Amino acid sequence: MRKPEANAIALCPVCRQPMRPTSEKCPSCGAERHYGPRILESAVCAFAGMVLLAALSTLLLPISLWTIMFAAIGLVAGFLFSHNRFSGDRWLK
Repeated sequence: MRKPEANAIALCPVCRQPMRPTSEKCPSCGAERHYGPRILESAVCAFAGMVLLAALSTLLLPISLWTIMFAAIGLVAGFLFSHNRFSGDRWLK
């Protein structure tokens, strides 16, 4: 049997086994191509941004309406950071 042409196959980035270049899931190891952040990554980054900016505002000012505003800004900043950090396509097992 003839081997496939070099441009007809690609190697899985996780297990290095041959697979189709257009495939979204590796048939040998089960790794999947994923675009953008997962829900857990977005939630962790948003929560971390909220806590960090709220703590920073508490260090500068006593707890007040500013603390809530800084927490909301941190929540949005953390969410945007996660979308920037995990924006490309990745292979996740």
